[in-house]
Amino acid sequence: MWKELNKVKQDYLKLDLQNVIDYEKFCMISIVWHSTKIEGCSLTETDTKVLLENDITAAGKPLKDHLMVKDHFYAFQFISEQARQKRKITVDFIKEIGSMVMKSTGSYTNTILGNFDTSKGDLRLAQVYVDKKYFPDFKKVPSLLEQLCNSINEKIDIVTNENVLKLAADIHYNFVNIHPFGDGNGRTARLLMNYIQLYHNEPLIKIFTEDRVEYIDALNLTESKNDLEIFRSFVAKQEIKFLKAEIEKFKKLDKGFTLMF
Repeated sequence: MWKELNKVKQDYLKLDLQNVIDYEKFCMISIVWHSTKIEGCSLTETDTKVLLENDITAAGKPLKDHLMVKDHFYAFQFISEQARQKRKITVDFIKEIGSMVMKSTGSYTNTILGNFDTSKGDLRLAQVYVDKKYFPDFKKVPSLLEQLCNSINEKIDIVTNENVLKLAADIHYNFVNIHPFGDGNGRTARLLMNYIQLYHNEPLIKIFTEDRVEYIDALNLTESKNDLEIFRSFVAKQEIKFLKAEIEKFKKLDKGFTLMF
């Protein structure tokens, strides 16, 4: 599979799509749609494109869904700029990303142990339970994030080839299992994953919404088997799927356009 990924990536890079006008922007828009759709957003991919390109909302769709998409896109643009500056990953940086993801849809939560605001990137002060799974006690979250940042920063400048994508998968898996925020963890995890790609000028990673069940299964199986290769392989398969789709789109375009009357 890793050999296949390398071959497909080389075929993709030969197309030199990075120099196509606004190519990165359009990739981001598509990835944002898939990422927000995974979280239950009702907008279609066309709705998302029209919203982000023309600031036109989709009739009858919830305002919250539009705000979710716009915030996610702006957060994506933010990490792209930070990657160009080679910014290292810190807890404060992660909180910045989380606050951007939840800027318009976050909420203020009161607990007996204190208050936190997801729209401000505050770390949670409550226990989280999702789909039969308890995430780490909130008191452990700051130190776990510090450990994650240190581990990633030790490797981020030395990884090459398929190890870049493996590191991207690793930060996603570990971050989402720390689950540091009250909301927006999945979107932030996918942004952090793509931050590694952007940092290394590698093709972006798209987690396809139609593969959501396989995605969740890969996360759960990785934990139950204590084997990171399971999630790494899932991400690699998603990357192969994405790159092949982009190559196919280019081939269709390369056949030329014929006027119709």
